[in-house]
Amino acid sequence: MDQQLQIIYKANREATQKWGYKFNTEFVPAENLGIKNAAWDRKAGYFVNRSCYNSYFYPVEDTNINYLDKFIMHGEKMTRYLDGGSALHLNLDEKLSVKNYLNLYNVAARTGCNYFCVNVKITICNECQHIDKQTQQYCHQCGSKNIDYGTRVIGYLKRVSAFSLGRRKEHDLRYYHQSPAQTHAL
Repeated sequence: MDQQLQIIYKANREATQKWGYKFNTEFVPAENLGIKNAAWDRKAGYFVNRSCYNSYFYPVEDTNINYLDKFIMHGEKMTRYLDGGSALHLNLDEKLSVKNYLNLYNVAARTGCNYFCVNVKITICNECQHIDKQTQQYCHQCGSKNIDYGTRVIGYLKRVSAFSLGRRKEHDLRYYHQSPAQTHAL
């Protein structure tokens, strides 16, 4: 991937010189545009292996890529040819302890990952409105199984049920890591 990004980076520099306009390369979530771009590419005859593009350097459903590797993939070596944005969205099943958040900052510093966020799939009870900062199968306050999930979307929480159909399908594929506090990996 690094070599492909370098080619695009150099082509953007040449185009800027030729045309006088700035061209940049960035990986952005492109919420609804990710779905549209995949559909447009498929219609144009390109090979498209998913119905929704996203800004990750890895398949969101891959359970074999650990969170440390994700920091490396979004670190300086991979992002040095991006002059726009790129963010690691680290999906966890529960919030971290202060110690483990500090450990993540240290991992980010060592790998050169200059922009990351932690997404925790919180549980929202549709009956009593209780919000649990962990991923649960039922409400731990009233016992109801009538629940929804919420996650961070560009700085705010949003119910997954309020996502577009394409994004809900993509979200259902996302792998949420077990908290490092439980795995003792940090």
